[in-house]
Amino acid sequence: MKNKIRLALILVAFAFISLSSCHKESSDDVNQSRIFTSYELYYNADEDITHARASFRFGNITGTLLELSAPSEVRFNNQLLSFNSTLAYYEKSYAGFVQSGTFTWKNTEGTVFNNTIEIHSVDYPALLDTIYRDASLEFIWQGDSLGANEVLTLSISNDLGEAQLFSQATINSKSIILPLNKLQLLEEGEAKIWMDRKYSPPLVEKTSAGGTITSRYRPVNRTVYLK
Repeated sequence: MKNKIRLALILVAFAFISLSSCHKESSDDVNQSRIFTSYELYYNADEDITHARASFRFGNITGTLLELSAPSEVRFNNQLLSFNSTLAYYEKSYAGFVQSGTFTWKNTEGTVFNNTIEIHSVDYPALLDTIYRDASLEFIWQGDSLGANEVLTLSISNDLGEAQLFSQATINSKSIILPLNKLQLLEEGEAKIWMDRKYSPPLVEKTSAGGTITSRYRPVNRTVYLK
């Protein structure tokens, strides 16, 4: 037992050190046109909090993370985002649902990039309490049909650690088919459901390295019975 506890403590410490030592550079050390930008506006209804996040990398989406050097800064709806040194991204959180807004990044040379994003909401079927595992199911959500650059993801997991992931990205879709063979991989009993609606239009103002902008909406997680 002592050895198991010691091993668990070592793994936790290693994970913390790995996060804390996330390699990053200052943005004034690199060519400003080679900075890859990532923006995200994420609403989590379980928290009732909207998170505006931005991260910067050199070259591409897998490049070295960057910390902005003055006078470079990033804002959302003209409010300054704060740097999280552990996770190496910028963030500001808002109470409640912020449906849309504009990320504004100024690089060290004073060039300004503005990109606007909106969140597309979604919700579960009104009477969702039981999912039967003896046939496939068309899961019809509440909310608009999917548009371009959208994907809806649904996850079902139980206390045994079993989980199945389903997704839909077809334009004009308003449902996901949950196949019989995947439902049967889950044991009977209570299960948790979470759902994400993700919208990722192309950036309007960007460097030559490019970037991404994404919104996500997650309704309050549901508990259902798998029968």
